[in-house]
Amino acid sequence: MKKTLVTLTTALFALSATAQELPVPSPLGEVEQKVGLTEVEIEYSRPSAKGRTIFGELVKYDEIWRLGANMATKLEISTPITVGGKEIAKGEYSMQAIPAENGDWTIIINSDAGLRGLSGYDEKKDVVRLTAKAMVNSYTETFTMGFDKITATSAVIAIEWEKLRVEVPFTVDTDKIAKANIEAAIKEGKDLDKVYASAASYFSNMEDYKTALMYADKSLGVKKTHQAMFTKAGILKANGDIKGAIKAGKEALELANKAESKGWANYIEGNVKAWEKK
Repeated sequence: MKKTLVTLTTALFALSATAQELPVPSPLGEVEQKVGLTEVEIEYSRPSAKGRTIFGELVKYDEIWRLGANMATKLEISTPITVGGKEIAKGEYSMQAIPAENGDWTIIINSDAGLRGLSGYDEKKDVVRLTAKAMVNSYTETFTMGFDKITATSAVIAIEWEKLRVEVPFTVDTDKIAKANIEAAIKEGKDLDKVYASAASYFSNMEDYKTALMYADKSLGVKKTHQAMFTKAGILKANGDIKGAIKAGKEALELANKAESKGWANYIEGNVKAWEKK
């Protein structure tokens, strides 16, 4: 009897010591997207339909679902985002869903990111619940999550399986983050000519030309370069000051030639000539 026990223990130990990584029915998937200045990552398991009816049978209506298989689906965000009208802090979360036959799904974001499926799920830890419409979609064999309709300040998390697609919209305060980054870089004090020039370009893109010109002049005050001068010319052009843009552009061209930057010189000259024709 003792010999049998020893043999069994030895066999179990040998099995654990030689354990191999083997394929699983619902492999792990990861998808990342940068929205503005915010990194958003989703980690989830991907079951396949395999000829089964999914919604209403395998995944029950009006019952909470882990939004995939195996471990809970995990959402990680590098800055706060707003979803369902509520801002949630940067960090890690789990996601769940309650499918509905009428198409009005409930999407849940829960503060417990380490759930094993739904084991230990606590509704009190829900950070936000929102309603999302399930739409008829082309057939998707394997459960898929991703990002769509991406702008500098928003995107949707797209959920697709079988013949349904659900979109979960969210927004990010890119402008607030960008301004904080500019302030931090200025406070650090390194390469301020480049910091100010980048800030000038950013505010020009935001059509805040007054602030953009202020930063362009600050950049030129630190170091007079053809890049910064042409940035200023571009801001003036965007603000409708063609005469000022041409003047600044010609000065930028002179600086580029002095710096023996042929590529920049050709680029600046081409733009100035185009502006002069207007």
